[in-house]
Amino acid sequence: MNIRDLFNRKKLRCDDIISITLILSIFVLLVFFRLIVFVSMMFYPFASLFLYGIFYVYKGLVKKDRNLNIRVLRLILGIVSLAFSTFMILLIFSYPHITISYVIYFLSLPAFFIGLAAILKGSIVEVYTPIYRKLNILIGFLTFCITFLALYYAETYFILSLISLLIFLILNGILRFGLYLSEYGLSIRYLENIRLVFYIMDNLQLVNPEEEVQS
Repeated sequence: MNIRDLFNRKKLRCDDIISITLILSIFVLLVFFRLIVFVSMMFYPFASLFLYGIFYVYKGLVKKDRNLNIRVLRLILGIVSLAFSTFMILLIFSYPHITISYVIYFLSLPAFFIGLAAILKGSIVEVYTPIYRKLNILIGFLTFCITFLALYYAETYFILSLISLLIFLILNGILRFGLYLSEYGLSIRYLENIRLVFYIMDNLQLVNPEEEVQS
């Protein structure tokens, strides 16, 4: 077994632990917090559609490499997606038992697993740069703490809980990008390297990432 295969196995081990934890968490939520699970099944798809709409509006307004008809079509599709998803999300929160604090619940679940992934990848996978491994472990642990505090104070300190969760989700995203890029000796300080992260996340083979950046 070569070094690359060993590191890939460690990455898969992280994914397996996260998957098992996710299944157990869903089971616990179904037993004790069914309403949150049912509402989440409606909220997350429309939240994804909302982000999808933002992406298509951006591509319709900014991207100049397509003909005018395609750009207008994407712009219309993005606006329709934003309008429909916004309407459905507002409809979900119009039900009496679903308060604004549910936003904290919806953010806490992905924040928990993002923090867990940061700790596991920083602890188990040795191919990454030590500084990014340590930073991911630290931020992952702090994300755990902030997530539980946000859940506990969701009703009384909603704004503070929401801002705290968003800040740590952004920090996790930045440090995760840096972690993945460090495997190939690339720095997150150069914004053009960020697009390579999506190739890495899709497990595509990067023969020479430096050449990809220069091209």
